[in-house]
Amino acid sequence: MDDEIEFRLIGQGIKPGLVRSHELAEILEAVESFACSEALESNPDLTKDDVVVGLYHIADESIGLRFKTTMAAAVLPAFIAASQAVAKSDYEALAPQSLKSLQTVAAFAKRHNCKADIQLPGSERPLASITAETVVPPPGRISGSTELMGKVLRVGGKVPRAMIEMLDGSVIYCDVALDVAKELGHRLYALVVFQGLATWDTRTVQLQEFSITGFQEFRQEDALVVLNQLKNKIGHEFAGVKDVPGFAAALRQGEVLQ
Repeated sequence: MDDEIEFRLIGQGIKPGLVRSHELAEILEAVESFACSEALESNPDLTKDDVVVGLYHIADESIGLRFKTTMAAAVLPAFIAASQAVAKSDYEALAPQSLKSLQTVAAFAKRHNCKADIQLPGSERPLASITAETVVPPPGRISGSTELMGKVLRVGGKVPRAMIEMLDGSVIYCDVALDVAKELGHRLYALVVFQGLATWDTRTVQLQEFSITGFQEFRQEDALVVLNQLKNKIGHEFAGVKDVPGFAAALRQGEVLQ
């Protein structure tokens, strides 16, 4: 059972057949998201496609949900560490998506006046418990207008969304207005500068969401042409620099130059 995790809902009236299916579905998704989010946070080299945490057993003792994972070496240590953080109410240690998942669980516990135990199968004591009194804070976020550059990989859907490959190779999915999506569909695999509203995690300063409001295709110019343009605009500011290698080295080291 070294590839399993368990989540148990305990309380009066908490049994299979007595809880609405859509509520159980929300709990299942929350547990899977919690485990996967923490595994990805602890293992940046993994992607969502690498990690699977799936339900394989429901026990008719209150409601006991058991999950198996395909990446136990990554998932279990992260799951245990995150659960211990929950037990200490150290929510700042958790990924933003994990907080959303825990809020779903806390809302269920409050609604049904029950308890949710996070544990490993066979353990005598849970790693953490969420009760009707548990308050899970929302993820710390900041929002603002910004520009991003990336390659358009896909655009579409009943509710339009765009799949964008960033310059570092990472992929993000963005909301996009219908009229912008129609125009963006003609720029597949093109490098584009996007304008829009972004949301960042205040703890990691990582981009969490981006909604596209406009774009323009990136004009790729010859490097020598660009350098000549820079020279014409600001070259006079560096006319007095005699030791170019030394000047560049000082800039790299963060020295303030007068």
